[in-house]
Amino acid sequence: MNHPHPTGSPVAGAERLATTSLGCALEWQAWDDLYIVYQPSSAETHVFNETTALILKSLEQGSRSTAGVKDWTESALGVAPGGLAADDFSFATQRLEELGLVEYLDDASATR
Repeated sequence: MNHPHPTGSPVAGAERLATTSLGCALEWQAWDDLYIVYQPSSAETHVFNETTALILKSLEQGSRSTAGVKDWTESALGVAPGGLAADDFSFATQRLEELGLVEYLDDASATR
């Protein structure tokens, strides 16, 4: 389910992110601070930076609020709360959504 975000970012706390089945079936290879990721479903290879890789990793145990994903990613990166620019976070999550690896869930669908 794609939700357009006219302001470039979802409303803080109003939505959750979840990994799709495609996002769970990736093959990873770390290379310094880059991650080479093969997506068998599309036979595509992606290159993710550490931030993007950590966003996906934060969702391994299930869906989280977008604020929760950002907080977890900042902690994993070792930056202070708010240290990950909102625009950078939004760009990464939107790109993952475009690739079909994560999806935004509204609060109603997250509880089903």
